[in-house]
Amino acid sequence: MNKELELKIMFWFTVFYVTVFTFLSLMKRNYEFLFYTFIISILLFITIKYYRKVKLSNQILFGITILGALHIFGGNIYLLGTRMYEFWLIPNILKYDNFVHAFGSFVITFIVYSLLSKNISKNINKNKFMLSLLLVSIAMGFGAFNEILEYLAVVFLGAQNQVGDYFNNALDIVFNFIGSLIACIFIVRYVKKGKG
Repeated sequence: MNKELELKIMFWFTVFYVTVFTFLSLMKRNYEFLFYTFIISILLFITIKYYRKVKLSNQILFGITILGALHIFGGNIYLLGTRMYEFWLIPNILKYDNFVHAFGSFVITFIVYSLLSKNISKNINKNKFMLSLLLVSIAMGFGAFNEILEYLAVVFLGAQNQVGDYFNNALDIVFNFIGSLIACIFIVRYVKKGKG
């Protein structure tokens, strides 16, 4: 498929789900997800404005598109009477929320590598541990920023029932770490083959 066509499909799919679920959130007065939709819209605008300058691949843009959809769907769609974010994909092991955090951190790690790869010293690029430590640390920083946004939703929008407690917060961080580590395995193999 033509790269420009892929970009158009991703763009219009994103506009579609953001528009539909913004309207539904307004109807349900779901202010927490209106807040998140606003954040996603800002990120979408930044991505559209700068993706050519920072040379994000279509694969990374696809990951961003899917991540946004997973997040919006998780807060607005119910399966068997349970909001998707609380839905167990694997009973007592993996919730949808855990998967979204791992996938999000996976995508963020690739974005970070894409942005920094030309500026990382050859010594770090060749050292698997140092490269992984750098990428995971930065990705975890983005994960912490996400937790701050969730905290703001609790403080200002009364979303404590939707966001969860300290245990949920800690699990989010654990799954962010797992997602970033998995991305590093792929990146290190990519660099090892001399393509990075």
